[in-house]
Amino acid sequence: MFKAVRYWAVTGLIVAAAGAATAFPTKPLTLVVPFGAGTAVDVNARDFALALAATGKASSIVDNRPGAEGTIGAMAVLNAAADGHMLLFTSSSIPVLDPLLKKAQQFDPVKDLTPICTVARTSNVINIAASSPIKNIAELIAAAKAAPGKITYAYSSATTRLAGELFAQSAGIQLLGVPYKASSAGLTDVSSGQVDLMFIDHVSVTPLLQAGKLRALAVAGDKRIAALPNVPSARESGVPGYAIQPWFGAYVSAKTPPAVTEQLREFVAQALGTAAAKAAVENRGQEAVVLCGNAMTKLQSDEINVWREVLRKAGIQPE
Repeated sequence: MFKAVRYWAVTGLIVAAAGAATAFPTKPLTLVVPFGAGTAVDVNARDFALALAATGKASSIVDNRPGAEGTIGAMAVLNAAADGHMLLFTSSSIPVLDPLLKKAQQFDPVKDLTPICTVARTSNVINIAASSPIKNIAELIAAAKAAPGKITYAYSSATTRLAGELFAQSAGIQLLGVPYKASSAGLTDVSSGQVDLMFIDHVSVTPLLQAGKLRALAVAGDKRIAALPNVPSARESGVPGYAIQPWFGAYVSAKTPPAVTEQLREFVAQALGTAAAKAAVENRGQEAVVLCGNAMTKLQSDEINVWREVLRKAGIQPE
């Protein structure tokens, strides 16, 4: 889990051999997004593709492969030729949470995927229907304590599920999770009041907030965010333990030749270091965060350890 610190670390950038450098890439890169169009992962992938193209080193296309909480997209990358031309662009849900939540997986995110670089992090937001009588976190907690397990929240991924669980732990309440195949469906039902809450990144929910269909009760962490300046932080709202900030990044198959992997990291670090790339991230109200190679591996490992403890406390077993 990130602390509120800007990370600008790029490690493991090694100049590839001349032969490898001239041979790669031989065609446009494919960025497989394992979630639907319009999600935070999708919009970050498209900004990422533009940043890569601007360097003149590599062009790329975005290929949405949603389904099975990201497994379909991940397997598309792992089943393709491991030559570096197909990357998985994902949120931290797949590399961090799936190893903890899924007992029988088609792949092991830690062993089968190799980190390239992270791109950005976003803030999780607690959302409720605009028509709900609950106006703030104190009222939400009071309602949940009055009817334990009756307040519901929608989830469509490991991140959105555990965001709800972490809030419940931090607030000392019981909530009931309701699974959805896609975040858009969950948000639609929250907007109509069929489900009470959804804990999701602010990028994905912004259109519904702007349309007046949802209301944001709080953002995760210690401080407000520029994208939602009038929404209090979880700490302000009396729930300092609620701190979850998903991040986005690119991976390749672990079978990809090391020289190609290093060259990709070099391309990506160069692309993300431009003023235009940083502005694109920040214009969405996110924080530009670039961690490559070993630094990204350490981030992934550290967060797995954090969330393992959350699951232990919640009594959630892999399924």
